[in-house]
Parts: sequence; structure tokens; C-alpha cells
Amino acid sequence: MNPLFFIPVIVIGVGVAFMIYMNKKHQSAKEEIDIDQERLKYERYKSELLEHDFSKIVRWLKGKPVDAFTSASVSQSTLDKVVNLIGDGFEDLALSAFKVKVTRVDADCFWVLSGTDLHFLSTDTDGKLEDHIIFDNFRLEEASLHYKGILKEGLGAYSKQADKYLPKAHTIVFNINGNQLPLEIHDRLKYIPSPTDLMDGNKSFFYKTKYQVVGERLIEILKSKYSNL
Repeated sequence: MNPLFFIPVIVIGVGVAFMIYMNKKHQSAKEEIDIDQERLKYERYKSELLEHDFSKIVRWLKGKPVDAFTSASVSQSTLDKVVNLIGDGFEDLALSAFKVKVTRVDADCFWVLSGTDLHFLSTDTDGKLEDHIIFDNFRLEEASLHYKGILKEGLGAYSKQADKYLPKAHTIVFNINGNQLPLEIHDRLKYIPSPTDLMDGNKSFFYKTKYQVVGERLIEILKSKYSNL
């Protein structure tokens, strides 16, 4: 038999063995993380992320305090509604501030809670700030909050994990002059692993946990400030 026949068999075998090894390594990393203990480190993790990974948020807030922050998203149905309202001549800062460009699925969006104000920030494809909308305490006192469930789009590195590890979202609905504006609040910051992170299970899950600990606190603090949510 031609020995070349065995080359693809060996390659496939090595690939399967490597996948099994990495899955076991990732599972071990998960079990080593105590999420409740990690949550006690919220203030430290928040400071670290604002200093390094998300330092741009500090610049965008221009000296305002960051009580909590996390990732955000806008559903296509919401964008369609906003575009239609703007097209009909509806004038309101909270709606007209949304540019049509925000329809890009690759644009990062964030929520930042600062004092009694909730800031919505969206970026362009280069990561530069494009939209900055502030919902003040009057808007928030008339808003409602609803649990949406597991995020179905853009799961990325999370897609093959069990449900308890998957990112989840709430929908916050603002009343804008009789029109409802629903926007999504994620329970963690968006984590995009580097190739080296994927190879290092401990590092990967540590960062995912860190991003979750910081991101999930926004909902908790927001609810403590506004009893209607």
C-alpha cells in the first residue's frame, strides 16, 4: 500500500487528539474559576479594564465617572424604526443622534452608567467614537427593562459553550415622545480572543470571567438607582 495513503489519516488523527486535549484543558480551566469569588474583585477588574482594554471609554466620557460599563447592541428592527421616524421628520435628540451607519454589525457599542445618566456609545469600523447619546434620569424613570435571553447573533468564541457560559441580554425600552426605542444591554463585555488566547485555556477563561464580572454589574447598579427597571 502506498505510504502516502497514511498521511491524511495521521493528520486527521492528530487533529482529533488535539481537539480532545484542548476541550479537556478548557473544561479544567472552567472548573478552576469560582465566579462568585471573582465577582468580589469587581472594582479592581473595572479599574484594570478602563486603564488598559477599554481606556478609550475614559477618554470619551471626558472626566465623568464610570460607575459601570458593558457592551450594547441595536436590533435591526430598532434601526428600521429609527430610520423611518427620522425620515418622517421626527425630531428628537435621542432618535436623531442615531446615524444610519450604526447598522453595521461590526461596529462596537457600549453602555456606560455615570451618575444618574446612561450613555450609549457606538464606534465606526476603526474603533473611533461615532455616536454618543445620553439618556438622563428623566428618560430612565420612564424606561422599562426586560430580560431577552441568550444572544443569538455574534456569539463568536462563545458559540460552542453550554448555555450557562453564553452571553445574555436585557432590552431597555425608552419612551421617546410616545415612541418606543428598545436597545440591548449585554451581561458582559464583548471578548474577542487572540490566537494565543485560544491555545491557553486558563488565560481565555480568565479574561471571559473578567469581562463578565465587569459587564454584568451594570444591570445591577442600574436597577438599584431606578426602581422602575
